[in-house]
Amino acid sequence: MKKRFRELLRNIGLRAAGRRIRVPFSELFLSFQQILKNNNAAMEVIADMGGKTGGEFVFDKKYLVDSVRELERLIRESAYHLNFITGNRYQDLNPVIQNLTRVLEIELSGKLAIQGARKVYALEEIEEGMEDLVGYKAFNLSKMERLPGARVPRSFVIAIVGFRDYLAYNNLFERIEELIGACREGSKSVRAVSDAIRLMLLGGEIPPDLRRAVLSAVNLICDGDPEKEYFSIRSSALGEDGPLSFAGLHDSFLNVPLSELFSSYKKVVASLYNERSLEYRLRTNLLSAEMAMPVLCQRMVQSRVSGVLYTLDPNSPEKSHGVLTCSWGLGSVVAGGDVSGDTFRISRSPPHRVLDKEVRVKARMLASHVKGPMREVPRELRNVPSVREDEAGLIMEIGLVLERYFKRPLDVEWSIDEGGDLWILQARRLRVSRAPKAIKAELKEVLDSHRVLLEGVGEIAYRGVGTGPVWIVKEERDLARFPRGGVLVSRYSPPWLAGAIPKASAIVTDIGAATGHMATVAREFRVPTLVGTQKATEVLVHGREITVDAERNVVYEGRIDVLLRRQLLEKPTFDISEEFQMLRRLLKKISPLFLTDPEAPEFTPKGCRTLHDIMRFIHQRAFDELVRIGSDARSFLKRGGKRLKSRLPLDLILIDIGGGISKDAGSGVYVDPDQITSFPMTALWQGLNSPDVWSTDPVPVDFKGLMSSLTRTSSPEVTGNRLPGVNLAVIGRDYLNLSLPLGYHFTALEASAGSSHENNYISFRFAGGVTDITRRSRRANLLMKILSKAGFKVQVNGDLVIARGVQLTREEIRARLYLLGRLIGFARQLDVLLKSDKDADAYFERFIDELGESYDGEWEQRREAGNEKDDRVYPG
Repeated sequence: MKKRFRELLRNIGLRAAGRRIRVPFSELFLSFQQILKNNNAAMEVIADMGGKTGGEFVFDKKYLVDSVRELERLIRESAYHLNFITGNRYQDLNPVIQNLTRVLEIELSGKLAIQGARKVYALEEIEEGMEDLVGYKAFNLSKMERLPGARVPRSFVIAIVGFRDYLAYNNLFERIEELIGACREGSKSVRAVSDAIRLMLLGGEIPPDLRRAVLSAVNLICDGDPEKEYFSIRSSALGEDGPLSFAGLHDSFLNVPLSELFSSYKKVVASLYNERSLEYRLRTNLLSAEMAMPVLCQRMVQSRVSGVLYTLDPNSPEKSHGVLTCSWGLGSVVAGGDVSGDTFRISRSPPHRVLDKEVRVKARMLASHVKGPMREVPRELRNVPSVREDEAGLIMEIGLVLERYFKRPLDVEWSIDEGGDLWILQARRLRVSRAPKAIKAELKEVLDSHRVLLEGVGEIAYRGVGTGPVWIVKEERDLARFPRGGVLVSRYSPPWLAGAIPKASAIVTDIGAATGHMATVAREFRVPTLVGTQKATEVLVHGREITVDAERNVVYEGRIDVLLRRQLLEKPTFDISEEFQMLRRLLKKISPLFLTDPEAPEFTPKGCRTLHDIMRFIHQRAFDELVRIGSDARSFLKRGGKRLKSRLPLDLILIDIGGGISKDAGSGVYVDPDQITSFPMTALWQGLNSPDVWSTDPVPVDFKGLMSSLTRTSSPEVTGNRLPGVNLAVIGRDYLNLSLPLGYHFTALEASAGSSHENNYISFRFAGGVTDITRRSRRANLLMKILSKAGFKVQVNGDLVIARGVQLTREEIRARLYLLGRLIGFARQLDVLLKSDKDADAYFERFIDELGESYDGEWEQRREAGNEKDDRVYPG
C-alpha cells in the first residue's frame, strides 16, 4: 500500500506539471475504494470520541491527541486520492484541511481557537459549536428559540472577542495575568486580587468599534426607539449554565435603560473576578488567564408574572412532578428570595395537571420597564394565584421540551407578558442528588410489568432513555408533522432525518450504523439512538407510546417514568474535567455535518467547517467523478472488455475493475454468465435472464408514434457522455455501472453493494421510446408505481424516470436488482402497448404477478402494520 501511495503522489505531481497520463479505470476505482475505507475508519474514530462524552469510559489527553492525529492522517490521504481521481482538481482542499488541523492543534494545547469571529452576535446568528465564543447561557438560548413553543426575547451577545477587545484596548491582559498568577501561588489573597482586577475593569473605556457594534445590535432588537426600551444585561461566562453552573456567582442587571447599557456591561465583566467567582474557580481548578465573560443583552419582557420552573422536584426526585414558583412582575425577586411566591407542583406526564398548589400573599413586586425599588401589589391580586392552571401546565410542557433537548433536569426562568405569551429567559442545569435506593428497587418491578418490543437487536449509536409516541417517518415531508417528544422511527438513517432530531425523545431505525452521518448528528443533540434493528418499522406501531432504553438496548411498550428519572439523576460529574472539556471543544470542530446537499452552492472546499464536512465532500466528489468517467463508453472499449454470452439481444460488453469476473474466464473475448462474480451484476442478470421477461416479437407502431420517434434524439439527461449503441457494464466484486441504449430506449443503472450498508446504493434511470410523449409518460408513471412499491425514491419528468435507493443491505440490493433486471426487459416495448390508463393498470398487475412469490416477502417488508398498500419512498 505504501509503494502504491508513493506512485499515486508521483502521478499527481506529473499531472500537475501538465503531463497527460492515461490512468486505468481500475486504478481510479481502487482510489475510490480507499476513500470509502478511510471514510469508514474516520467515522469509527469520531463515533468512539463521541461515545466518550457519555462518561462511561476513562480517557486521557494522549487518547485525544492520538484520535486527532489519526483523523488528520485519514483525511489527508483521502484528499490525495480525490486529486488522483480528478486530475488534481481539488488542490484548494489542502489549505482548508491545514487550517482546521491547526485549530485542533491549538485546542489540544489547552487554548481556545477563535478565528474570524465577530464582537457581537444576534441570538439567531449563533451557530453550532459557538459555546466557547458566546458562552453557554447565550448558546443555550439560541438553541431554545429554535425549539417549538420556546419563545425567547430578542437578544444579542457581546462575545469573547468583544471581551478581549475591551481588555486589550485598556492594556489589561498582562496585569490581570500577573494578579491571577499571584492568587494561584498564594502570594496575594483572593479578596485583594478580586478588588484590584474589578477596579481596573470598571474604570476602562469601551473601544469605539465595540461601541458601534453594540449600538447597531441594539437597533436590530428594538422595534421602536431604543431610548424608550429597557434591557436585561446578563452574564454568559464560559462554562456558565453548561457543564458548570456558576449559579449566582456573576452579576446580572434588569430594567437597564440604554444610557446605562455600557456601564452595566462593565459591571457584569467585572463580576467574572469577584471574590466568590475566584474562590469557586480555585476549587474547581478553572482559574486561568483564559477566563472570559461574554455578556447577553436581552430586550425586557413586559412581564405580568414571572418565575422559576424546576422540571424535577429536587427534594423528591423519585416523584414524577416539577415545581413552579412565581409572583407578579419580574421573577428575579422569587429566585433571589426577596419575596414569597406561589408554588405549584405539576405532573411531568401529559396533560401536565396541577397536583397541588400553595398560594401565598404577594404584597410587593418588581415591575418591568421602570427603574426603582419594588412596588406594592394591588390588593385584589395579593391573595390570588399568579398563574392559571392551564398556564402552569403549558410552562411544564415547554420545560420538558427543553429538558429532552438538554438531557438534564432544568432550572428554567420564564415570564408571561401582558398579552399572555410565554417567554423563556434562561435555563440552566438543575443540580439534583442521585436517585435513592428506592428508585432502583422500584425499577426492576416496573420493568418486569412492561412488555419488551425489541431487545438486543442492532447497535447503540447514543446512550440514554427516551419515551414518547412512535412516529414512523417514510419520507422527508413527514418531518413537518413530527411531534415534540416523539420517537423517530425510520427504515433508513439518511442525513435529512437531522431536521427532526432536536424534537425527538429517541430514534430507532431498521438500517443504519453507529458510524453513519445521522448517528453522528444524534450524538451531537444527545438523542438516545438505536440503529440497525432490522424490524423496528414492523414491530413498532405508529402512535403507540414506547420507552427506548438505549443504555441496555431494549424498547418497552408504554411510558416508564422511573427509567427516565434514573437517567436524569444518575449522570456522573465527569464532565467538569479538563480532558472532557477539551474533548467537547474538539468534537465541535470535528463531528457536526453542515454540508448535506451536494447541489448547494456552499458544497465546496471553502464551505467545509468541520472534518466531517471534509470527509463528506471528498466522498461525494470522488463518487461524482467516478460516475462521470464511467459514463463514457468509449473510454472502456480498448481496456480489455469481454462480451457476455447470452440468448438475449444485448451484445453486452463487460469491463472488470476487480473481482467482477472469475479468474477461470481466461483471456478470451467471451464470458459465460456463470463466470460473473460481481454480486450486483449477478443479481441484475438473474432478473434480466428470467424466463418470459424478454420478447423479441415485433410490435406494431402507429404512424403518429413512429413520426414522433423519428423527430427525437436520445435524452441528454440520461445519456450524458455515454456512447450510443454500446451496451456496457463496468463491474467489480461489489460494484455495477450499466449502460443499455436499446433502440429508442435508454437505461442507466449504478449500484454499490459492499459490507457496510451506509455506503450502499442503487441509482436507476430509464427514458425514451418509439411513440408519442403521452404513451411514453404513461409508461414512466407505470414504472414509478412499481419502483415506489419496491421502496425506491422516484422522480418522473416527462418520459424520464429516476429511482434511487440508499443505505441498503446486501439482501435488499439483491432483491431490488433482480426486480430491476425483470423491469428492464418488461418495460422495453410498453410505450407502444399502453394505449390507455387502463392498460397501464393491467400491466402493473401483470408485472407483480409475474414477479412471483419469490418477491412477496419484499413487498411485505414494505407494508405497514394494518395497511394493505405501502407507497413509501426513500431518499437518494
